Formats: sequence, structure tokens, C-alpha cells
Amino acid sequence: MLTESAQNWVYCGWFQDELAEPSDEDREWLAVIIITASSAEKAREWGDHLAKRRTSRNDGNIFLWSDVHLPDDPRYARCVDHWTDVPVICYGEEIDDARIGW
Repeated sequence: MLTESAQNWVYCGWFQDELAEPSDEDREWLAVIIITASSAEKAREWGDHLAKRRTSRNDGNIFLWSDVHLPDDPRYARCVDHWTDVPVICYGEEIDDARIGW
């Protein structure tokens, strides 16, 4: 359940395709979504849930790790113009992989 203090968090999940050749540049890949949640911990919890759900249905794909940050984090200032293209979901919202884009 979302609270009034919920805010948008950028969730970054890193994956690896174990079926790809080790030299394949797409062997490791990153998926980015925005999760509206009451805290970074909740956003990461939900993003990890969705990521692990995806890998449980895709042979060879493994979930490596994740990171969560605010959209205005100075470390990602060069990415700000791209946040409008990133899917936004709410904590607890079950959505299909196609909408997430992974």
C-alpha cells in the first residue's frame, strides 16, 4: 500500500544470459524501471521481486544484483532527460514483462 510519502525511485537490475557466449557484449544487460514506493528499500524489494520472477521463467537468465536511486541523484545527472522513457510502476503492482521492457 502506498503512502502520501511515496516517491519515484529508479531501479536498475543487472542480468546475465548464461546461454550467450562469454565474448557476447549482450551477455550482461541492464534493465531500468521507475518504482513508486515509500522508501528505497521498498522500491528495491519490489524491483528484485519482478526481476527474480522474470528469471524464473527464462532459462539461462540470472539476476545478478540491483541498485536504487532517486531520479535527481547527481551521479546520474546525464540520464535525467531519459527518465520520461522509463516505465513507471507502483510498489506491489504486478505487470507483464513486455510493459517493463525486459
